[in-house]
Amino acid sequence: MIRKTLVLALISMFYTSFAIAEVGINIGVSAQLGEMSAKGSESNSDTQTNAADGVGTQSRTEEAIFGSAGFFIEKTLGSRFALGYSNIMHDIGLGTADNARAASLGAAGATVAATTHELKADITGFNTFYATVRLTDFLYVKAGSVNVDLDTRFTKAGVVSSDYGSGSHSLDGTVFGLGLENKSDNGLFFRLEVNSYDIDGKSVASSGTDSTLTAKLEDVSGETARISIGKSF
Repeated sequence: MIRKTLVLALISMFYTSFAIAEVGINIGVSAQLGEMSAKGSESNSDTQTNAADGVGTQSRTEEAIFGSAGFFIEKTLGSRFALGYSNIMHDIGLGTADNARAASLGAAGATVAATTHELKADITGFNTFYATVRLTDFLYVKAGSVNVDLDTRFTKAGVVSSDYGSGSHSLDGTVFGLGLENKSDNGLFFRLEVNSYDIDGKSVASSGTDSTLTAKLEDVSGETARISIGKSF
């Protein structure tokens, strides 16, 4: 009983001192809904043509609506500035794209049979480092850098292939946003943000027998609306 009372007293003292200190930390959770568009292509340096469109490159632009949830933590720097980090806490599936290839010449000049290539992609990590500047008591702007972990699975004629490497990729980008915040006297706050993302693409050359092929992801861009709830300490 004495030990339990002592533990409760220590916890009470900790929370009391933490509240009085006002360490300048904001923590919270967010949910967002948005639309992203991306263009991907697979090109063939061989002079033979693509079965689908009669040229050496086939490309496709995809637009997708997605939802996500995550957390954030910020360190305030005075009353107007803050530095923050946010993370999406789950994977985001980007869907599957396929490409029907005609017979072509491989790296050694041998003919590679016609087949269908398929690529499945998932975002497994979405990290944002940002700064906010408060323009008024309720209006702020936001800018930062984005790092995205992308996992891909490439199949040829239904068989998983490593021709395009391990399937783990890291992409970088930027984010700019505008937000509204309503904060109560006890430190609880609510936010509504609109963010614009621009994420760099990546090009990967095939290492298989058909190494005349190159897959490329163009820039990924889009806008999201985010709602957040948090607490200031």
